Amino acid sequence: MKIIDVRTRGEYNCGHIEGAILFDIMDMMYGKFPEFPKDEEILLYCESGSRAIIAKSMMEQIGFTNVSNGGGIHDMINFGYKC
Repeated sequence: MKIIDVRTRGEYNCGHIEGAILFDIMDMMYGKFPEFPKDEEILLYCESGSRAIIAKSMMEQIGFTNVSNGGGIHDMINFGYKC
């Protein structure tokens, strides 16, 4: 499973989930998406969960089939992921 942080580089640099890959949602807004197989399991998160919702929808619109919204970074920590 890939964990993708859709926040900005500044937010990511201030702390992120271990193993998370930074992919700013603004890149998706400009049509750039992660180069992973469309069926790979992907878990998205951001600061509060709202950008992850938008990113999930955009990824599904271009054919990603196994994308989940992990919510905000604090939700991820509460689920047991480490910063």
